[in-house]
Amino acid sequence: MKLQLKRSALAVIAGTLAALIAPPDRMSPSAWAQQNLIVPDGPKANEPWDASLTPYISEPLDMLAMDSGVNEIDIRKSAQTGFTTLILAAVGHIIDQDPCRVMIVQPTSGALSDFNREKLALAIEKTPALKRKVKPQTSRAGDASTSTSKVYPGGSLTLAIATSAADLRSKTIKVALLDEVDEYPDDLDGQGDPLGMIEGRQESFLMSGEWKRAKISTPTVKGASKIDAGFEAGDQRYWHMPCPGCAAMFKFVFDRQYFKFEESFPYKAYYATPCCGAIVEAADKVELMKKGRWIATATRPGAHPSYHFDALTSPFVPWEKIAERFVKAAGDPLKLKTFWNLTLGLPFEVKGDAPDHEKLMLRRDRELKQGHIPPAGLILTGAADVQMLGIWYSIKAWAPDGQSWVVDAGYISGGTDDPHAGAFVGLEKIRTTQWPDAFGRARTVDAFGIDSGYRSHVVYTWVRGKAATFALKGEDGWSRPALGQPKPVDIDFRGKKISRGAMVWAVGTWPLKGAFYAQLRKEGIAAGRDANPPGYCHFGWWQDEVYFRQITSEYLASETFRGRVRRVWKPRIGEENHLLDCEVYNAALADYLGLSRMTADQWRNLATERGFSNDFDFFAPAPVQAQQTAQAEPKRQSSSEGFVGSRRGWLKG
Repeated sequence: MKLQLKRSALAVIAGTLAALIAPPDRMSPSAWAQQNLIVPDGPKANEPWDASLTPYISEPLDMLAMDSGVNEIDIRKSAQTGFTTLILAAVGHIIDQDPCRVMIVQPTSGALSDFNREKLALAIEKTPALKRKVKPQTSRAGDASTSTSKVYPGGSLTLAIATSAADLRSKTIKVALLDEVDEYPDDLDGQGDPLGMIEGRQESFLMSGEWKRAKISTPTVKGASKIDAGFEAGDQRYWHMPCPGCAAMFKFVFDRQYFKFEESFPYKAYYATPCCGAIVEAADKVELMKKGRWIATATRPGAHPSYHFDALTSPFVPWEKIAERFVKAAGDPLKLKTFWNLTLGLPFEVKGDAPDHEKLMLRRDRELKQGHIPPAGLILTGAADVQMLGIWYSIKAWAPDGQSWVVDAGYISGGTDDPHAGAFVGLEKIRTTQWPDAFGRARTVDAFGIDSGYRSHVVYTWVRGKAATFALKGEDGWSRPALGQPKPVDIDFRGKKISRGAMVWAVGTWPLKGAFYAQLRKEGIAAGRDANPPGYCHFGWWQDEVYFRQITSEYLASETFRGRVRRVWKPRIGEENHLLDCEVYNAALADYLGLSRMTADQWRNLATERGFSNDFDFFAPAPVQAQQTAQAEPKRQSSSEGFVGSRRGWLKG
């Protein structure tokens, strides 16, 4: 019997080979991610990516497909909204479906290392479609992957940092995925803007249109934010949802008219829609979010897709937590900036004009005595600014709610080229002074900082071996912390760190200046208010015009730098700013000591250690504080009148 085959053996073999070598069916990045990507971390770690949990990621992710017709997108976001998954999914889709040269840029080496170790490397290892294509670092082949370069058939992925000109000028790339761009420097080693340098790497693809660029970031300051500028230049898409009352499309915004909550725990947050006032309970937020879609609010010719997404809509952040963050910010400019940036995904507007120095002088308190710590000054800091022929200094006391008092300030004349002579002798006396407090005790500063920008080697020698003494260096930029991680600066001729050598601490001066000027604008009892607000700055009658002119000597200006507008602090013509620098350094040290992070119990313990009676409660309502003070310390009424008279509006709750 002879079998009759419909297809010859040759045809069957040819068909099989064709199926093996044929390219896979084209998939969109979001479809590819749902079918292939294993999430490396978070609540769904080691599970396949589920687009239904974060549906807002799919559209911008699909914009990064080579055939989407879109070249660039900007995503302005709050923290922890899941957009790191977008980067991983975009890279995975390219490696598996459309291989080419890609670059991911992180702001710092630390951020790059964390991203590679905790996200990218794990995603490649756990996702079979990627693991079989990306060459391992252990490969003996000459084209093996490295910690900063992932090699795969048809292309490569370069991991770069925005602070390395060598990284950004390294090679031609088709796709650039730029993370946290607001932390990129404005000028990289005098060679230009990192964003411009990255654009230059894609020059070869401009004519063909085969280039992709995504910028993703939380914003910083209005007028200086790179991601905010990108968002505003785009078509400004927001996630809209159908109102449960009338089905009109709306978006969540942080407006107390609509986002309502109580001022104390458990906050009981809910949302009243602007269209018909329908109530959205906190428990219903996530399900409503899943019904949403992106709507562009500024469509116009030439506008690329730009997206805004924040914690109000995020499935990861409860509304009660948002309310808590806002309440606990309590008007503190630095905390409000953090809330605005990381929770709302919005740039924070810093007011650039310093208060009038003459108006500040009018609120000086005759009861405050120079060289004496006020009763509420539980933390004591000192700072100094070195000049050629002398040193400016300031000693500040801080209350639990951020109210502050200048205990002493002035100028020490003398040479500054010898750490053991001249003005440094006087500065050592200031640093070690036992300042009397309102309880018959005396104490030295808890931390002392000195600017090392001038006479650096002399300053390093002076601070070496001194307890709680910091060599400080101010650094520009809106995303820098108050006090960064220290770096060793004392090394021997072999390049090794000297034991007990000096460390230099970077101070993020720009946000601190903005916060200080915001505090100066606050008005209290001296202006007829019922209370002195948190962060209120107190001044003694002994402080002269020189002091007030110096602390108000700078302003926030907009300038065009290498084709981009940025916001920078500039000194007023003819004015000196040394005491302003001291104020900023004092604020950095107070933050380092825990001014904004200490718990109520920690403050109570510190208050007891420093003279307050055990039953005094800093966190009691103001009338109770006044009664406690009057009963516990009647004999010191005159010496502490400044505190008793200003206790209203202190720490509440």
